[in-house]
Amino acid sequence: MNLREAVARLRNRVLRSGKSARTALLLALAMIGGAMSLWRLSSGLFAASRRSLRSANPHVEYQVLPPDWFLLTPRVPSPTIAVGQARAGLNLHNLRQLHGTAPIRPANYSNGDLDSDRRDKIREMAIHAWAGYEKAAWGHDDLLPVTQKPHDWYNGMTMLNTPVDSLDTLFIMGLKDQYLRAKHLVLTKLSFSHMTQRISVFETTIRIIGGLLAAYDLDGDPEFLKKCVELADLLLPAFDTANGFPLNFLNLSSGVAFDYNGGFRGVGLAAIGSLQLEFQYLTDVTGNPKYAEKALYVYEQMQAVPQNVPGLFSDWFNTENLEPSGWSFQIGGMADSYYEYLLKVWLSTGDKKYFDYFKTAANELTSAKSIVEYMVAKSTDQSHVYIPVTDVTKGANGLLDVVHRSSFPHLACFSGGMFALGGVAAGEGPQFEKWFETGKQVTETCWQMYEKTQTGLGGDVVDGDSLIPMDGNYKLRPETVESLFYMWRFTHDPIYRHRGWEIAKALEKYCRGEVGFHGLNNVQSTDSQPIDKQESFFIAETLKYLFLLFSSDDVIPLEKYVFNTEAHPLSVRGHGRRSDPRKFVPLPPKYPVPVGTVGKVSAALEERRKIELASGNAQGSSFGVEE
Repeated sequence: MNLREAVARLRNRVLRSGKSARTALLLALAMIGGAMSLWRLSSGLFAASRRSLRSANPHVEYQVLPPDWFLLTPRVPSPTIAVGQARAGLNLHNLRQLHGTAPIRPANYSNGDLDSDRRDKIREMAIHAWAGYEKAAWGHDDLLPVTQKPHDWYNGMTMLNTPVDSLDTLFIMGLKDQYLRAKHLVLTKLSFSHMTQRISVFETTIRIIGGLLAAYDLDGDPEFLKKCVELADLLLPAFDTANGFPLNFLNLSSGVAFDYNGGFRGVGLAAIGSLQLEFQYLTDVTGNPKYAEKALYVYEQMQAVPQNVPGLFSDWFNTENLEPSGWSFQIGGMADSYYEYLLKVWLSTGDKKYFDYFKTAANELTSAKSIVEYMVAKSTDQSHVYIPVTDVTKGANGLLDVVHRSSFPHLACFSGGMFALGGVAAGEGPQFEKWFETGKQVTETCWQMYEKTQTGLGGDVVDGDSLIPMDGNYKLRPETVESLFYMWRFTHDPIYRHRGWEIAKALEKYCRGEVGFHGLNNVQSTDSQPIDKQESFFIAETLKYLFLLFSSDDVIPLEKYVFNTEAHPLSVRGHGRRSDPRKFVPLPPKYPVPVGTVGKVSAALEERRKIELASGNAQGSSFGVEE
């Protein structure tokens, strides 16, 4: 008899007893105790640390994630959280209704139950990847699995990328011992004030801020939140510019920030547009408005900047005058997560303004329509779609001329899931049909990128028309399995689990080493030389999405969580650590935007730069930072 059956049987006994309230209470307590005993005997189940259990609010539902554990947590109705006219979170109640010509989730598809054998295999892969880190890279950023050495991002200085990135994955997978060791390392050894190398504000936000916030959301230990606040406060000087655009490179010890390169007046679209989800969440759980105000102000600035193509922004912004750097657009590296975060900030908060920024329906006012309108290309034989870098020029007649480049990067494969998520969020109508179908088609293309190679793994860049690799490296990237995960959750079509399993088998066959997992130099060769790097996102994203693909839908339910761009789950308003609406900090109003503000940085930041240069502490090269 499994745990679910035991709880149901004991519950029925209480209902049939007909005894006094005291007796019924005793039986109820016995029911909980019996269930707990069965749970302790169940292998692979995760008990949160004693500290977390003591601090948990018994009246609030916390998502504790291994199978069957959720039966033992308090189950209370989630409050309806209204912000303006919208509600936070995704509505998945209509997935079996007809949208256009076909339902998203046909009646003959499964109901999303877990696939325990395949899920357990993914868990074993995570155990192997983490064990490799512990053996050869403990206390450092990343594992070099072939040479069995550690690697740090910042010239020997570490932000503990792998441990922080892995915390929520280890928790979700029920790997108690590994999780507690990672937690102890992070809370006792992660330090920021010593960091004199320039760190990437973008990477630090999505990996470290995001990882700490997700651990806090799942575990509840306030020490995670304290650590996160300490780091966020050190990142705020990056926003100390005359126009509010953050600079991407920052010396944490001195508070001195620079552009992408000290002499180049520009920041990437993703770098300025992918901080908002984490900073707004931090405002809600701390009650301090400064984090959301700094980050969301950037979105208001961007909406006031003249756009060459409605809703689209080029890869780079000139930090001096806020002008876009050109007429090239993409949804891959340097741009991708900006569009993703517009959608997810809306899902996270319920403020429809951010969804409007994402969508702008039939009158070409939103980014997503512009992406579909201008950037989605079809192969010559019409067999598939892809989203390449797109060059746009305006003719003398004022019409736009669109030219698609040949390459399609693996990084753009996340957009299958993003478009599907946007379609479901939009609900019925033409936006749903167009976006969901685009998401489905892009996910299909990205699967073909894998299926067509000798190893069954996708290259870093392919020719968009033929899908033949142009850059045959495989770096353990997550974007294709991310889209497979979303398509599975929305459709329950078994084809997505099948494809995820094929990718997992290829990882096992070609990337698993004696210690951890490595990348491949050439996905077209079954004897490829390895890439000696186990990226932190392999555990944080690739293995997490595969695990969730084979788990039941109530493990990180999409109605209650959004994933940041590093796959760290953050609860939406009304759930998790944001269950109490009394703690919400009002979102910033629409700002008066000084468009075209001249002056790259504030006087205070200029003064800090002078002090740093005079002290001789201006170390590190921006180009030495990994992206």
